[in-house]
Amino acid sequence: MKSNNRLCLALTVLFASMSAATAFAGVTDEDWIIFEDFVSGAECGVIHTSNAEFVALFDSGNMVIVSGADVRFDSLVVTSEDQVLFNGQPFGLIEFLEDGDELPTVFWTTLVGTMVEVDTLTGEPFDSGELPSTRINTFCDACDLIDGNPTCDDNGGDGDGDGDVFIPFPSICGLGSTASIMMTMFALPFLRLTRSRRIRA
Repeated sequence: MKSNNRLCLALTVLFASMSAATAFAGVTDEDWIIFEDFVSGAECGVIHTSNAEFVALFDSGNMVIVSGADVRFDSLVVTSEDQVLFNGQPFGLIEFLEDGDELPTVFWTTLVGTMVEVDTLTGEPFDSGELPSTRINTFCDACDLIDGNPTCDDNGGDGDGDGDVFIPFPSICGLGSTASIMMTMFALPFLRLTRSRRIRA
């Protein structure tokens, strides 16, 4: 009897955890947001955390983990002000910062500038305590990671389907000069007010 109770409890916890995400209902044929940095001119569709990569769907703002198999999290939403909500509560910002390769990259950060870490089962965010400058080999082209999206050709993706980018605007993430990166860092308080999701994938 006790073992049955334990089994029921374990299944309940597992179901509750999985219900936070719409499993394998990834990007499919939906558009995702491409963030534009007006200072460096970089355009990036991939949102980096300390342990995973995401895109944000253009119409709903829902975040989709694209590291491995694509999974949409209904609990995570990017607002039009580039704020991230977890179950309706604010938790950090989406912003351009310099990565470990000194390139402008989109990160989900806390209010103190550290990278967010995400429980990839439930979508719950935490403060990783790590700075964006510790992340290397970052992505901007979401089709390098998205699986099976019809706007991407069949040579990319990293999980269970297709990928590689077809976007109406070429991705130029990573082409900013040292000067433009410095300007970006200097202007961050103002960028949060002016950067918007202007480009569909």
